[in-house]
Amino acid sequence: MTGAGATKSESGLGVVHYGLGSIGLEVARLVAERSELRSVGAVDVRPELVGKHLGELIAAPGGRPNVVVSEARAALAAPGADVVAHCTGSSLERVVPQLVECVEAGLSVVSTCEELSYPRDRAPEVTARLDRAARAAGVAVLGTGVNPGFAMDYLPVVLSAAMRRVDRVDVHRVQDAGLRRIPLQQKVGAGITVEEFAERVRAGTIGHVGLPESARMIAAAFGWNLTDVRETLEPHVADRPTPSGLGEIAPGRVTGIHQIVSAVAGDREVVALTLDMAVGLDAPRDEIRLFGDPDLSTVIPGGLHGDVATAAVVVNALAITAGAPPGLRVMTELPPPRPRP
Repeated sequence: MTGAGATKSESGLGVVHYGLGSIGLEVARLVAERSELRSVGAVDVRPELVGKHLGELIAAPGGRPNVVVSEARAALAAPGADVVAHCTGSSLERVVPQLVECVEAGLSVVSTCEELSYPRDRAPEVTARLDRAARAAGVAVLGTGVNPGFAMDYLPVVLSAAMRRVDRVDVHRVQDAGLRRIPLQQKVGAGITVEEFAERVRAGTIGHVGLPESARMIAAAFGWNLTDVRETLEPHVADRPTPSGLGEIAPGRVTGIHQIVSAVAGDREVVALTLDMAVGLDAPRDEIRLFGDPDLSTVIPGGLHGDVATAAVVVNALAITAGAPPGLRVMTELPPPRPRP
C-alpha cells in the first residue's frame, strides 16, 4: 500500500471505491475509462455486494476491473492503493468514522459528502479532528461534487479572476429532477402532499444538503466575514398532471424544491444561492452573476447534469487531492480538476 509521502506506481494511481450506490458506480465506470487511474479495491455496507466483482457491477467490457468488493479493512490495505473515492452519505457526523479509517490507512480521500465541502463553520470539532488525522498520516481529504463543490461555489470563484473587484455573488441553479435518478426525485419530495412537505421541512428530512457550505466557501474565498446565513425551503407544486419516474404527479402535489440561502456580511447580502430542483421544470440552467467591477454573468444552458458532473468532478480531483498538501482541504484551495489526456 502507498503510505504517506509515497508516489503512485507506474501503473497508475490506485483507487479504492468506498460506497457503490448510483454515484459510486458512476465514479467506478469513469475510473475504468482512465489510463492514469486503476481500481484496486471496493467497499460497500450492503452484505449482498461483498464478494461480487466490481467490473460486473459497472457492466465493464470483459468484467474488468477484476476487483472484488470486500470489507473496508481489506480494501483499504489493497496493494497499490493511493486514494479513496468515498461516496456514502451527506452527513459528516455519520461518515466521519469512515473518513478517519481511510486516512489512518494512509490514503487520501475525495468524498461526495456534501457537509464535508466546507465543514469549518458547521462542525469545527470534527473538522479539526479530520485535519489532525490527515496531517499525521501525510494525506489530504477533500469534499466535492457538482453541488456543492463546483457549480454554485468553485465556478463563481474561478470566474472572478476576470474582475477587478467582487461585491456580491448570485447563483441560480435550475434542474429538471425528472431527468435524474429516482432516489433524487424521492429526495426532493416528488409526488408527496404539501402538508407532508411541510412536515419534512420541520423534521429536516427534505431539501438539498450543501447550500450553506457553498455560501461559506464563497465568502471565505473573497474574505467576507459573514454575520448571518439564512436558508428557506418551499415546494414546487404541480399545476397539471406531471409525469415522473415515481408515477404521474397530480395537480396540487409537490414536484420538488425551491431552496434559497442568503449570506450576509454586516448589513449587506453578499451571497444569494437559489436552487430549483423539481420534476418538469422548464429551462434547466446554471446561471452565475457576479457584481462588482466590472459585473460578470454567464449561463450554462441545460445546466450541468448532476450525476454525470459529480462523478467527473470526483474522478478529476483524485490525482490533485493525492498530490495536495496534507490536511483537510476545500476546493478553492486546489487547482481546477480536469480530465487527463
